[in-house]
Formats: sequence, C-alpha cells, structure tokens
Amino acid sequence: MIVEIFVLALASTIRPTSLAAVYTLVSHDGRRRFMWAYVLAGLAFTVAFGAVIVGASHGIHLGSGTSKTKGIADIAGGIVALAFGVGLLTGRVGGGDAGDAPRAGGRLRSALDRRLTTRTAALAGPATHIPGLFYLIALNVIVAHQAALGEKSIALATYNAVWFALPIAALVVCIVRPASTQSLVGWVAQWARDTSAASCSPRRSAPVRCS
Repeated sequence: MIVEIFVLALASTIRPTSLAAVYTLVSHDGRRRFMWAYVLAGLAFTVAFGAVIVGASHGIHLGSGTSKTKGIADIAGGIVALAFGVGLLTGRVGGGDAGDAPRAGGRLRSALDRRLTTRTAALAGPATHIPGLFYLIALNVIVAHQAALGEKSIALATYNAVWFALPIAALVVCIVRPASTQSLVGWVAQWARDTSAASCSPRRSAPVRCS
C-alpha cells in the first residue's frame, strides 16, 4: 500500500499554483515566517480532509476488510485513473501548457504580492492544495486495504509528506540557507518547464496536441 501511495503522491508534488505561491513567499523578507504558515496550514487542511474520510470509513466497518469489497474499491480507483489518463491523451482534460510551470498562478502571485501577510500565506496553503483526483484515489487505496488504523494513518501521512515535499524543502532551506531558497525554487520551476516542454514536443510526423 505504501508504494502505491508514494507513487500517487509523487504525481501531485509539483503543482503550478503551489510552485508559484512558494516562489512568491520565499521572495520576501519574512520568507521563513510565511513558509511556516503556508506549510502548517496546508498540511492541517489536507491531513484533516483525509483523516475524516479514513477515520469515518474505518469506524463504520462496511465490509471494507472483505476481499470482495477491496476488489471493487481497487477496480473503481483503477477505472477513475484510466479515465483521467484517456482524458489527458484525447485533450478532454487540460494538462497544462509547457510555459505554465514557472509562470503559473499569475493571479495568485499578484494577490500575494499586494497583501502578503502571515494570514494570507496561511490561506494560500489550503488554496493551492485542494484535494484532487490523485488524493481521492490514494484515499480509496487506503480505505480499501485491510489494515489497522495506525497503518492507514501512516499511509495518509506519507501521501501528504510527499505531496508537500517542495514547500517543506523550501522551508528547510529558509531555515538553513535563506539566501538559497529562491534559487532552489527557481531551479525546480525551470526543471518543470523543461520537462513539460519535452513531453509536448512532436515526435516523428504524428501531430501531438498539448492542451
């Protein structure tokens, strides 16, 4: 289960909106205070969201431990993941432009720049980490597996830790080497843009549409 959770979380680690928010926060003098507020508020929101679902399902005991129910839940999660993949391939689900990664969240960055306080930094944490498809699939995997509540809690914590890897790394650098924080986030942004551009480049003569 942990491996599945880790892979799902890794797919959500670099979000354009989160990347833009972190870059904006570390660009200001109070970067350490802002990043503490951003990470703690964001984690509190996402962990609470997952804990409510996992805790409620664990307490109700709707046959979640049976192989039949587990199989149905796994199949449902697989169907959702496949549908999402097909949507990306066909262009029905927007995958983000190659140039979005470093410049994403223009409105968010402008709003933060205009009135950046500890409170707005805290609000930005949950706002840039709204639970999406991958988190819902991960919760489905956690609920479907026959495991003790403690093991499910570890899986939930693992997902959120990986999901917030970039903000947490930025916070650590803010504490250890504050001057290098913006360079770190900028490097990640450049890497994300290069990766996105490479994935959207046409191959051979077949046209590729990147929405």
